[in-house]
Amino acid sequence: MKWQNRTDEQRLQQIAETVRSHEMPITSYSEQIMNRIEKMEVQGNQQKNTNGKLFKKTLIAACTAAVVGTLIIGTGLVSPAWADKLSQMPILGSIFSNLDDSGLKNAAEKGLTTNPDASITHDGVTLKISDVMYDGTRLVLGFEREGIHNDLVMAEITNFWNNDFDQSVKGLLGMPVVKLPSGKEVIFGSSRTGDIYGQPNTLLLELNEVQNTEEFGDEFEVSVSVPVAQIEEPFVFQVPVKKVTEEAIRLTPDQTKSRGTFSYTVKNLDITPATTRIVINSTGEVPVSPEQTGEYSPTEVFYQIEDDQGNIIEPYNRGYDLYPAIPHLIVDKIYAAFSEIPKYVTIKPYTCTFDKDLNLLKDADGQRIKTFYEELELTIQIQ
Repeated sequence: MKWQNRTDEQRLQQIAETVRSHEMPITSYSEQIMNRIEKMEVQGNQQKNTNGKLFKKTLIAACTAAVVGTLIIGTGLVSPAWADKLSQMPILGSIFSNLDDSGLKNAAEKGLTTNPDASITHDGVTLKISDVMYDGTRLVLGFEREGIHNDLVMAEITNFWNNDFDQSVKGLLGMPVVKLPSGKEVIFGSSRTGDIYGQPNTLLLELNEVQNTEEFGDEFEVSVSVPVAQIEEPFVFQVPVKKVTEEAIRLTPDQTKSRGTFSYTVKNLDITPATTRIVINSTGEVPVSPEQTGEYSPTEVFYQIEDDQGNIIEPYNRGYDLYPAIPHLIVDKIYAAFSEIPKYVTIKPYTCTFDKDLNLLKDADGQRIKTFYEELELTIQIQ
């Protein structure tokens, strides 16, 4: 099953409302944007009906476990009953250790995740929360399911607004809801939820750019409610959460750069073993290069981050490139983790270019063509 991101549909609807209400330039892109939104909604619905998996198998150990399990069962060395049990067994060790997310793997390997091993059984189905990672930016929960013989773990979410899901197959999970000690749900910028490829009967919930957890300090307890198809009572867990503080750097640079009417200020830069997060405020019009005039126009401003060795860390979720030259006043974005803490980082703002049909211009390798603005580059000292 593909990631089921509850913010994707919300973003599309928000974009549509913004386009309808926004005063567009003389050469209006409203029709093209609405057409693109409709196309993306159709593609999204098609994707929800597929049975693709989440993660690639990146570790030899995970591949070996799967192959050995298949060989043992296939050669008849165990009884059918034991073969059934073996097929249900999760991979040993932290769920996070077997992902292709280098930040989560790094946190797990350094012992910065917690393993509450909270378990609940209802109507023959057992659900466990086995892994938790919280670094102030991301809250990630790993689930394991037992008692159901089905390759799928998560059901299709039919309505992202009220978390309705397809309940035609018993034991498939709906969208987990995470609440703070105050009783309020965790507020986040984006989320991902779905089955973990290569790890049977496991599911990952990832809440990114969390916004209302700071008041509870470095250790608190969350309530996690998980609806399960054809089981009346939801699975409700009380899960301890411990914030990653080791090797974490949290800066408030308040540094500003300007070009013409455009100006941006880096308000926060958080670096942890699992995540890099940057919060930027901006004002003024998006900068325009000579090549971005006439039938061409710039996108929103993006921010490339490089370490002191020139290594680029990639944005965790690039998002949609739908807006031509509409500034985002507040950017709260997460990037991949640094392999090691740099002495300084350089912020390099850039735009990409739309043609009149809102197609992004790309190079011969199919990569977006980036227009950088050297006068907007900004260096932040880390250590």
